[in-house]
Amino acid sequence: MAKKKFMLGFSPAIVNEAIVYRLVKDYDLKINILRAEVREIGGRLLMEVDGKASNIKEAVKYLDEAKVEVKELVNYVEKNEERCTHCGMCVSICPVEALTVDRTSWKVHYDAEKCIACGMCIDACPPGAIKFRI
Repeated sequence: MAKKKFMLGFSPAIVNEAIVYRLVKDYDLKINILRAEVREIGGRLLMEVDGKASNIKEAVKYLDEAKVEVKELVNYVEKNEERCTHCGMCVSICPVEALTVDRTSWKVHYDAEKCIACGMCIDACPPGAIKFRI
């Protein structure tokens, strides 16, 4: 079994199609939706996919054919140290403690191993020092 994370981009023309349903039904994949947004310009879906590596590969092929923008997330989130003010807003919102404060230096540290790429820290960061790494 393989586990991967993907960011999908949907145009307004395909936002209402049952694409995730097809991934489950036709490719026997387990989908964990980590974040979803629908706007006038289309939609974005961050999901974790679990299944056979060959099925994931075929599912990505289907998504490409369906005109879905597919980006595999490898390192998930990156923190720009120069922009970070170490305010701690991201720490307070992170559900898995991937962001912590060192109580000695009062610096915010990011642990990529714990990150689930939910994106909550990105929304919470006032100076915009955190972004998805695609």
